[in-house]
Amino acid sequence: MTNTSALVGAPLLSTMTRLAVPGVIGALLFSTLGLIEASFLRHTGTDALAAIALVFPLIILCAMFSAGAIGGAVSGRTARAIGAGDENEASSILVCAVFISLLGGLLSWILVVQFGPNLYAYATNSETVQQAAQQYAAMLFPAITAFWLLNMLCSVLRGGGDMVRPAVVAAVMLVAYFVLASATIPTETNDLQATIQAAALSMVGAYLLSLLAALFFIAQKRQPIRFRLSAFRWQTLRSILRQGLVASSQSVMTVTYALVTTALFSRFGTDWLAGYGLAVRLELIMVPIIFGIGASLIAIVGAYVGAGQREKAISIAWRGIWINAALIGVLGLLLSLFPTLWCGVVGSDATVIAHCSQSLKIIAPTYAFFALGLGGYFASQGLDTLKYPVLGSLLRLATVSSGLLWVASTSSVESVLYLTAFAVVLYGVFVIAMLKFRAWR
Repeated sequence: MTNTSALVGAPLLSTMTRLAVPGVIGALLFSTLGLIEASFLRHTGTDALAAIALVFPLIILCAMFSAGAIGGAVSGRTARAIGAGDENEASSILVCAVFISLLGGLLSWILVVQFGPNLYAYATNSETVQQAAQQYAAMLFPAITAFWLLNMLCSVLRGGGDMVRPAVVAAVMLVAYFVLASATIPTETNDLQATIQAAALSMVGAYLLSLLAALFFIAQKRQPIRFRLSAFRWQTLRSILRQGLVASSQSVMTVTYALVTTALFSRFGTDWLAGYGLAVRLELIMVPIIFGIGASLIAIVGAYVGAGQREKAISIAWRGIWINAALIGVLGLLLSLFPTLWCGVVGSDATVIAHCSQSLKIIAPTYAFFALGLGGYFASQGLDTLKYPVLGSLLRLATVSSGLLWVASTSSVESVLYLTAFAVVLYGVFVIAMLKFRAWR
């Protein structure tokens, strides 16, 4: 790795297409995992869907840390190291990524076991749903370290400009879950405990098999970034953690936002909890879809920054952000007009489907603003300018959290839906304005 990255100076359109297409495909495969899980669970009834809706934000939080936040810091720093032609730094980043994965997975498991039950009890009064959520988390999170590690290894690959192999890892996870769930999850019984147990074990199996695929790819002799313990640098570890922890605060706020809105809608009953849970699951699943293009931005932008071409990096970042917003905005408008395209697939109860559809009609048109804010966040990882995207997430969380002060079971459901929609619009506008007129001016 004596020369700068091949991404620097390459034709922009073809390079972005080459990186973004497999990135988006991999993200879509990852997103489909949540859809497939919901389709297997809907046969058991509302309680199973509601239980998974409580745990799902915690799983997505781990994904945000390992792939989007700390993983994004790993990708950005890897891209800058390759852009500067620093082989030892790239190897050091890989070693640090493995170390952080092991520690992060262990901490995630401990925190969910200790504090998860309190979150479930706060979100719903249904003891059945609480117990099902606890059972699912207790069986799944001992394997969460594998999930962390596979995401961080894929982050290193993405930082080096390789989007194909992470997409293959996502495909392995999807196929593994489908096969395992088809073989174990009961579809002709309403046994909630048996269904939850089989769903959790199927997901564990999918994590482990996809980790094997990631380890296989990272160990290839043709892989330019080699794992060498002797390359470890404390300075590299501190730098990754500094940027990664700043980015992680956004991830915490994003998932806290989902938990707050879930708590708000649970005040209207289990049917609304399940219905909105299906709708918000779509929003959270959009995070890795936006990440599909965002990961290519991190690689390209970071490479240009490492090569000393910051102005060019900013220009590329803006193009990627607007492409992201356009794609997600069109999808949001489509789902607002035809919400049953999503709700009818993942829901089985007519009331739950109706609540999910009502939620999407109001919230889905704001997805373009969600993509603007999150696109700015990913581009900022390549440019190391995360301050304003993080503040934007705080503003979004504070806006929707205000509902905790006045929302009651007698409140209008539409008023809560419009509150969440306004918070998303505010988030996107704030992030873009601050990057445009301050950080990237």
